[in-house]
Amino acid sequence: MVTGKISTIIITGASGFVGRNLLDELKNEYRIFAIARRSQQECNAPIHPNIAWMRADISEPDHMSRVFREIQSAGGADYLFHLAAFYEFAGEENPEYTTTNVDGTNIILEHARQLDLKLLVFASSVAACAFPKPGEFINEQTPPDGQHIYAWSKRVGEEMVHNYARENKAVIARFGAVYSDWCEYPPLFMFLNTWLGTSWRTRILAGKGKSTIPYIHIRDIVTFYRRLLDKQGEFDPAEILIACTSGSTSHLELYTLATKFYHGRAYKPIFMPRLVSALGLYDLT
Repeated sequence: MVTGKISTIIITGASGFVGRNLLDELKNEYRIFAIARRSQQECNAPIHPNIAWMRADISEPDHMSRVFREIQSAGGADYLFHLAAFYEFAGEENPEYTTTNVDGTNIILEHARQLDLKLLVFASSVAACAFPKPGEFINEQTPPDGQHIYAWSKRVGEEMVHNYARENKAVIARFGAVYSDWCEYPPLFMFLNTWLGTSWRTRILAGKGKSTIPYIHIRDIVTFYRRLLDKQGEFDPAEILIACTSGSTSHLELYTLATKFYHGRAYKPIFMPRLVSALGLYDLT
């Protein structure tokens, strides 16, 4: 355990993929209040003397009142990384988008106002933005104008952070698709598992394979947060920072690289027209 006075970080969503990796990276240098619904054992989070695990739901006002009272009584905090959020790849309406992403964020920000934080970092997503037109791209000035439910919840969250930042220091971090060497990003795992498998679908790519995703490795997310801590006084109020690659990887590029690495040569995909793909999905429903 680090001795002497060290800075303190609050991490919400500590049991998640990003949260666990940040805990592991920062545990020797910072005192951390880790807020999560699950226990450390359930999510395989690191256990360390500098980590105070606080099992609670951010959308429950009573839970958060208790948690922040304990944080205040323990000396408060210097930084808050708000990672907790709900997301599912089905893209369907779910009340969790409101209770966790909107109501929970509002509760966290209200309690954060009572702390003398040096910086609050709100984890948003490039998925909050609508798909750019051909030849265009998402940058720090792109509005969070996506139309699906997750984009809406992140847009509301960003608006609340803008309001919070009128009197407090805060930035907005828009993540790309976070993955690791073990393919924890589910769509990436699904693609590779299908393309490198033995079924008839191994050669199929929808459309012409030109759809793209901006990825970022988990180690780069950790580096991103370290840079935020190093440059804490250099940001504008509610400044938007994009945490992903400067470009995107198309599914055709990914398919070519994956098959070449796995089989020793790049396979030639079979492109399935968009209409046929849509009919197949309709038939499955």
